[in-house]
Amino acid sequence: MAKPGSLFRAKPEGKRVAPPVTVEAKTPKRGKHLISGLYEAPTYKQFTTLAAELGLQRCDLLREALNDLFVKHGKQPIA
Repeated sequence: MAKPGSLFRAKPEGKRVAPPVTVEAKTPKRGKHLISGLYEAPTYKQFTTLAAELGLQRCDLLREALNDLFVKHGKQPIA
């Protein structure tokens, strides 16, 4: 331990030292995969507005759109 009055103490006296903050990386949900794309601002705004008007999350609206696309092309709606 450092000498009394030393500038290099192991811990400041009378003060608590907060434990280091650990940051955990987000891991994808098991069995889930991200589907994304880049769109112009008006498209994003309209999509987000429609979801809000319908009271849906954007991912739920996208799921509905994917199922409609699958049916249109003769596939099972599995999203």
